[in-house]
Amino acid sequence: MNAIQTMNRVDFYNDSTRSARFLFADYNKTVNDAIKTYVDAKLGDENQRDPKNLQWIQQIRDDLYTLLKLATITPTNGTVITNRYYSATPSHINYPTDYFGFVSLNVLIDGFTDYSIPTSYNEIGPLLKDSFRHPTNLKTYYNEDATGHTVWRGVGGTFTSAALEYLKQPLTFSIGSENQIIAPGGAVLTNGSSYITVEVSVQNAVTYQIGDQFTAVGTALTSGLVILASNTVSIDLPEKAHDDIAKMASAIMLKVTSNYPASEAVQQEVK
Repeated sequence: MNAIQTMNRVDFYNDSTRSARFLFADYNKTVNDAIKTYVDAKLGDENQRDPKNLQWIQQIRDDLYTLLKLATITPTNGTVITNRYYSATPSHINYPTDYFGFVSLNVLIDGFTDYSIPTSYNEIGPLLKDSFRHPTNLKTYYNEDATGHTVWRGVGGTFTSAALEYLKQPLTFSIGSENQIIAPGGAVLTNGSSYITVEVSVQNAVTYQIGDQFTAVGTALTSGLVILASNTVSIDLPEKAHDDIAKMASAIMLKVTSNYPASEAVQQEVK
């Protein structure tokens, strides 16, 4: 669904009297809240969240695959750490700007790609002294920090790049704002631009239903209301998730209007 179709679906789950009181900004806020809740629910409780779940549970992959991204990152090498037994290099990679959650990390060192192993602040100390498990350029470990990941590896060699697979931040949903709505007129559209109908509209003798997207032929809008498609941002989760998100957004709005029975009824329909 595009952004206007999502708004129309939310209105379908709301009753018309209460829907009329909501502004475009309210829809934007509630749908974005619903998207965050949806993604968090799919990944599981924060205290039990495991990035491997994304690989093990096919349903999670099917519901979130549009958020998966792969970034190739150039590392920065830190100062070599030497203890009584071994030495290791703490290299660093920065999070991509749209980073949301970790999936996997592979490193390219001396021309070979290897999987990096997760560790923690409490584990890395003993690991650096472990005869069998201490970091090397063949066996690296990663740990999250404030700005990215620290990759613990051996000394020397060429750490060329890191391949970080991650979940990106969902796009910020938007249906635009009321002042971007275009009313009928003789020269109100831009020929060749893309528009979405906010209500049933007629353009170039063609009737479009609510949420239809069309390319303007000429500049006249005969009837209805439209908005430039570029002023909207649709949900970037898989299409099958959109209806659940609309129901979750509707449940939030119905609570705001103190219509708790209807809110609970809509929420129960979420898969």
